[in-house]
Amino acid sequence: MRKITFAITLLTLGLQAQTFPSPYCDIPELEPYFVEEISTVSFSDATIVNSDYSTLVDETATVVNVSLGETYTIEVAGNTYGDFDTNIVAFVDWNQNDLLDDDGEIYELGLLSNTNGSDGVTVSLDIAVPTDAVVGETRIRITKTYTDLEGTDINPPSPAIIDPCAISFNAFEVSIESGYGQALDFTLNLAPLSVDEFELSALKVYPNPAQNVLNIDYKSALTGVKMYNIVGQEVLSRTTAASELQLDIAAFTSGIYIVKLFTEEGQHSFRVVKD
Repeated sequence: MRKITFAITLLTLGLQAQTFPSPYCDIPELEPYFVEEISTVSFSDATIVNSDYSTLVDETATVVNVSLGETYTIEVAGNTYGDFDTNIVAFVDWNQNDLLDDDGEIYELGLLSNTNGSDGVTVSLDIAVPTDAVVGETRIRITKTYTDLEGTDINPPSPAIIDPCAISFNAFEVSIESGYGQALDFTLNLAPLSVDEFELSALKVYPNPAQNVLNIDYKSALTGVKMYNIVGQEVLSRTTAASELQLDIAAFTSGIYIVKLFTEEGQHSFRVVKD
């Protein structure tokens, strides 16, 4: 009886431990020396800083709020461990059918090349939330996979395989092999398109890139503004009641920042570059 009870206990614990990434596909574990980490992921006004060396990282407790019909920038950094290329792809289950690669759910951000993941090298893409996406919480997965698109005179290219369920590449265009890289999951919370929304056509931001002063003009009074650095730290916060702002960014270090504007109508986030 003890052995049976012990076995049932182990089975129960095993099922509990395997809850993530259900109901989505898991990714076969890479050998430890094959894992090449995703360093940061920024989406909307949220930033995930990753120090987990699992093949598939569970960041589903991070919930990013987005609205139907709105466009948001996703930006990813990661370590290539030398002068190599890694392909970055985002998969979003907009229709919430527990699959991550339906038509319209795959977004190729591009290649990270010769970076240690903390040197400011990133890839980014603007993603529009479909107006017919299912409202509520859904999964987004980022994959980072070694790729060689050029090859050599001796060896053909070895392109990455775009697959939310594996980190793999087509080795010399001969066989599918486990690749170098990592995947990371987090959560999107989709809200209906608001009747009262930020009017992007009425916003002017200049210059961008900016060196000393960032000018912001909007059709109506802004109630607040915040700025965040690439790792999600708040570097500026101001309450206002003006439609025209001048932000002094002369003392900021060079790099990419997220600016978040607040109005009575809603809010809007965008990227600026500090020279």
